[in-house]
Amino acid sequence: MTKTLQDVAYQLGLRIDGDPILGVVPIPENRQSQTKWTVKLTWFYNMVCGELEQDASEERLMRYTKGYIMQLIGGILFPDAFDSRVHIRWLPLVEDLDACGRLSWGSAVLA
Repeated sequence: MTKTLQDVAYQLGLRIDGDPILGVVPIPENRQSQTKWTVKLTWFYNMVCGELEQDASEERLMRYTKGYIMQLIGGILFPDAFDSRVHIRWLPLVEDLDACGRLSWGSAVLA
């Protein structure tokens, strides 16, 4: 059975009609070079997300939200099958959450 954009949109709840994801750093060919541009999801969670305090500031909420989105990108949408890492190429895309929400993530996942 072939997966379609509509399948991705329905099953993952991702946008398929938004702006294309462009300008992302390309993945290097060899594995050693690829690892150099990635961070372990556990380290990323501990350093960026961590525990969210009940009375967290808006800045802390934004940092947590961006970290959580990076966790989703590296762990669910574009998982690294080798050792649970997320590529830093996604960081510029989560810098502006309004722009991030307008992107066609479904198209990128299907591709």
